[in-house]
Amino acid sequence: MLRIRPLLYSLLALALAVPVVQAELVWRPGEGWSDESGGDISASSSRDQLELAHKLEAQGQRDSALKAYKSLVRRWPLSFFAPEAQYRIGKILEDQGSFADAFKAFQTMVQKYPSSDYFEQALNEQYRIANLYLAGEPQRLWKIPIGPSMDKTVDMYERVIKNAPYGTYAPQCQFDIGLAREQQRKFTDAIDAYQKVLDNYPTSSAACNAQYQIGYAWMRSSAAGDYDMGAAKKAVDAFQDFLVRYPSSDKAAQAQENILKLGQRQTQGAFDIAQFYERSHPPDPRGAFIYYNEVVREDPNSPQAQVAKKRIQELRVVVEALPGGLGPDGSGNLAVPKTVASNPLGNNAADSPITAAPPDNTPLPNAALPDPSANTALPSDPNDPMTTSSPGATASGAAPAAAPSTNAPSATLPAQANELTPAVPSPASTDSSTLAPSGGIPSTGTAPAAPSSSSTDPTTPSGGIPSAGTVPAASDPSPAPTPAPAPSDKAHTTP
Repeated sequence: MLRIRPLLYSLLALALAVPVVQAELVWRPGEGWSDESGGDISASSSRDQLELAHKLEAQGQRDSALKAYKSLVRRWPLSFFAPEAQYRIGKILEDQGSFADAFKAFQTMVQKYPSSDYFEQALNEQYRIANLYLAGEPQRLWKIPIGPSMDKTVDMYERVIKNAPYGTYAPQCQFDIGLAREQQRKFTDAIDAYQKVLDNYPTSSAACNAQYQIGYAWMRSSAAGDYDMGAAKKAVDAFQDFLVRYPSSDKAAQAQENILKLGQRQTQGAFDIAQFYERSHPPDPRGAFIYYNEVVREDPNSPQAQVAKKRIQELRVVVEALPGGLGPDGSGNLAVPKTVASNPLGNNAADSPITAAPPDNTPLPNAALPDPSANTALPSDPNDPMTTSSPGATASGAAPAAAPSTNAPSATLPAQANELTPAVPSPASTDSSTLAPSGGIPSTGTAPAAPSSSSTDPTTPSGGIPSAGTVPAASDPSPAPTPAPAPSDKAHTTP
């Protein structure tokens, strides 16, 4: 016990001799935790505070200058000097290698002071930091490098675009997003990013490179894993579009070379697929025949095409013996696009072309065909009836029916073409050249004959149904007979 007491006294004296350093930690929304120690680095106004921070930074005391800048922004956030202080905070963090924290400091400057003169400078620094991560700068966790992250890089580029969608750095940031996705081998996302450059910034300098990279991304996609002929075809189309849009670009020669390589690759790919069908168990001669024809079509002068031509001749007999033979086009492919929809009103009516049906020229049943030997003459007056050199004959060979009388009831339309209602004859005499065939329906190709002057109603053809669109014939000039007076109960006396 006596030995412990001197030891305790010694420890107590040592604790009193060492000054106690207490870190003052303060948390603020949007800023997080900050060390507020060193509160003596302050001045009485924002101007004096900025001059003090400049002086400390010029002396190389970056940590003290950083605290002074933060103190200015915290104490005078609406001051004229606050934007510069916030910008200097980001620059000091960037110089110290804390790139992620510097990016956040510049983002704070952009959001809080968008009208400041330091707005464009902050965007430029953000773009430079994002480029560092695109080049492979590792992300850090508690200042420990954990490797590059293209997702974080894309987030930074997207943040810059959101800060100024049509600013100076937006087109290039959108293009760099495609480069980041290519590094992840996410070629579809990369192509989408490049396409946004063409859609949103077609006149920018990045548009030319974006069009080229679309073809290059498809080219890399076709070579990834199993060969993809569809991706190779899209790559060729993209490079051809590049040559059309930018023929004087310094990448035009490289684009043409890529097209040549892709053509050779397409030929080799089709040749490999044809051989795969031949070697499969059981062999598929039709599939091999189709792809050998594809090889010849892609590059008829290639070495693969020479072999393909021989195999086509050898497989032709085998394919001809199969159901369907060589197909409609002789390539062995039985799939031919249809020109007429088999079910235009079905479920896939929107996807099938609908063509008009041909007109039906079949004559009606029991209707007389026109006589080619008949000399038909058109009347000079449209009110005159049309006459022919020979009277119309009925289909059954019977005598023609007479024109109807005024008092005769009108015939009704038949329900079916082969159920014709005969015309009602009239006791009046008619001209044989103006009669219609039996059934009251005019012969096909001839105009309906008008009744003669003995008929009472010239506007009603045989059958009792008025013809649509016809002009009524002239009436009889003779006066109509006066009807007899009605009988009266009163006797008439003669004066």
